[in-house]
Amino acid sequence: VLVTGSTGAIGQPVCRRLLQRGHYVRGFARHPTPGLEDYVIGDLGDQAKVRQAVEGMDMVLHLGAYPNDADFLEVLLEPNVRGLFHICDAAREFKVERLILASTLQVVTGHRQKDRNRTVRIEDGPAPVNHYALTKVWAEAMGDMYARVHGISVISARIGWLPRNTEEAKKLAASPFGPAVFFSHDDAELFFERCIESPQPGPGESAILFATSRPPGEEALELEPSRRIIGYEPRDTWPEGLPFPIE
Repeated sequence: VLVTGSTGAIGQPVCRRLLQRGHYVRGFARHPTPGLEDYVIGDLGDQAKVRQAVEGMDMVLHLGAYPNDADFLEVLLEPNVRGLFHICDAAREFKVERLILASTLQVVTGHRQKDRNRTVRIEDGPAPVNHYALTKVWAEAMGDMYARVHGISVISARIGWLPRNTEEAKKLAASPFGPAVFFSHDDAELFFERCIESPQPGPGESAILFATSRPPGEEALELEPSRRIIGYEPRDTWPEGLPFPIE
């Protein structure tokens, strides 16, 4: 399994989890990946480095990206658009069996702005409200095309709000919708474990799935497809499953 963004807030614990479960894991990031013997240091914009990282891998978990909204041409275009193409096309070239692409809940934020109480479902389609989310709509569409045209099994994971530190956790707690879309570190490990180990989706099939923990009330983002397709059952409800104190 290749994990891009292997030094990140999700990448590092997921790498550890996959190693514990007996998978061979290679990392790809701009810095050495702690805990991995096999890693490639490089940038997503460097096609040769991406090809080096993907070659020989059965599965690719693509977490690497610029993770926030920013200037589209100056910041987002290289990692989130060009870099995504490099990953997907290397997956095609080296006949990767499964490609897991990190998307974001921000792809559907526009639906909740109209009605804060609704449950957003996959079939509602995208409703991005910034350029970062727009790059992830592109990722979902590209993943679907590479499944349909090139026969790869593809999962696009619309990742919920995973706080990286105590300050972000406090922002989540203060948000009116934060606890409903919370994604704990422990559940992130479990979700991506299921993405790697589930037999579904099959070759040439793609699935878009929401990735959150259990909400304290009604679901803001529908988890039924995640349960049905990959067998993901979240265990945590805010603020459970954090690796650091909130206070």
